[in-house]
Parts: sequence; C-alpha cells; structure tokens
Amino acid sequence: MASEFGSIGQALLYGSLAVSPLMLLVFRPRLMGGGLFGNMWRMFTDYWLHFLLFAVIYWQKNFVDELNDPIRGIFGDFTHLIWAIEGPAVVYIQELFEFRWLTMALNFNYLFAYIFLNYFSVILAAYADDRELANKLALNYFVIYLLSVPFYIFFNVQITSDYIAGLKALLYHSSGDYLAFFSAADPLDNAWPSLHMGIPYGLFLLMYWTMKKRGHTLFTWRYRAFLWVIIAELFIFAFSILYLGIHWITDIPGGLLVGLLGALIVEEIHEGFFSTGYGWADRIKRRAVRFGRWVLRRPAETS
Repeated sequence: MASEFGSIGQALLYGSLAVSPLMLLVFRPRLMGGGLFGNMWRMFTDYWLHFLLFAVIYWQKNFVDELNDPIRGIFGDFTHLIWAIEGPAVVYIQELFEFRWLTMALNFNYLFAYIFLNYFSVILAAYADDRELANKLALNYFVIYLLSVPFYIFFNVQITSDYIAGLKALLYHSSGDYLAFFSAADPLDNAWPSLHMGIPYGLFLLMYWTMKKRGHTLFTWRYRAFLWVIIAELFIFAFSILYLGIHWITDIPGGLLVGLLGALIVEEIHEGFFSTGYGWADRIKRRAVRFGRWVLRRPAETS
C-alpha cells in the first residue's frame, strides 16, 4: 500500500511540476530576458524559502493525520450534527448527474488541479519576480491549513460516502490504485471544512485584492488568465466534492469561511514573515562563511 501511495502521490506532484514550464508560456504575465529556464533557475534560487514552505506543510499534514485516531477516541465523532442539518441531500445530486466520463474527469481534476493551483500560483508570481504576490500565495496554503487543524483534530466529520447509505464513493472506488492512495493518505474524517474550497478561495481573494490595490480589473490585470482559471475551479470543486461522495454541502461555506479568514491573516503577515525568514537565512550564511574562514586560518596561525 505504501508503494502505491507513493507512486500516485509522486506522479501527481511531479506531473504538476512537469507541466509548469509549459503553463508559464501560457499564463506568463510578461516576457522576461534570460529565457524560460534561466528565469526558472533564478526563481528557485531567489524564492527558495517560499517553496520550502510547501515541504513544511507536507510534514505538518502527515503529523496531524497521525493524531486523528487517538484524539477522535476522546472527543468522538460529530458527523451526526451535519446529518441533522442537511440529511441525504448529496445523494440526490449524485443520482441526478452520475455519468461515467464525468466521474473520470472530475476524479482527475479533483487531485491534479488542486495540487497544480497551489504550486503553480507561487511559481507564476515568482517567475515574474512579483515578491509581494509570491509572499501571499505561498503563505495561503500554510495559514489556511493551520486554521483547519483544530477542526480536523477536535471536530471529526466523516466523508459523505462513508456515512450516508446509498451514496457511492465515486472518487475512492474509481480504481484500486485510487483506493490504496486514499486509504494511506486520507483519514476520511476531515470533511469540515473543505480545503478544496478554502485554499483556492484564499488564492482568489489574495490575487483579487492585490489586483484591485494596483488599479486593475479582471480584464486588464497581467495575471487575469490564471485568475479566471481559479474562479472556474472554485465552481468545479464545489460540484465535484458533492458529486464524488466526499464532502457535505455544509463543508462548502465552512471552507469559504476559513479561506476568507486565512487570506485576511496572510494580508497582515506576509511581508514580515518572509523578510524575517530571509533575514535569518542571510545571517546564518554570513556566520557560516566567517566560521569557515576562521577554520581555514587556524592551521596557519597555530603554526
């Protein structure tokens, strides 16, 4: 199971990164000197802390998932509260629209587009050397996930297809590899709030607020094409998470609320967070260089 988890997870990550150079040609906000790959190298060297933050998020998610089972045994399960609010409404949505090719398309989009939006949003801003926007978009995932952790640990809500009789798990049972992947990676009780709504909504808000602050519109801003993609994906995700048997209707406003709160926090802290981080990195680098020179001088001084 671990190998299957690794193969699908790595394929999604590597696939999203592999298409990034092509997507830069599609969405790039301006032509830049130095060539595509030269600018990509500059991007990774100048914005390394932004991308390191994603590794921290990956470790953080694995740590939180390991806390789920023991803590759920203490605080219990709260899915019955969501059931009391909306009942089996999602069953009717699935039955009305279920179609094999639609299921396949939404399964792929649910996984790939979500990963792609998170990584590529930062890559796009960093490639354009737009430090303000790169700061905000890199912190978006980190802050919104942190805000969701208390709910995932202390307010466990099962996915709909694991709780509602007659609702098909169209995502989880689409193939044996998918089932193995989600069995290893998803505790299946982190339904409220939906990060598939919260994180893209945070991306949208941060890009939209930055656009308005700079005096542009959805039709004049240099990132407008990618922003329209985020808007479209918000609607696709909202339908997908209900249709595929993953989330409750109530999870959608919960995700939007967390996304809004996260975006507000990011607007306040982004500049200080990264200036402090890169400042500490520069201090460590200078001290390491001085220590290295001192070590190299010692033999000459002692002789």
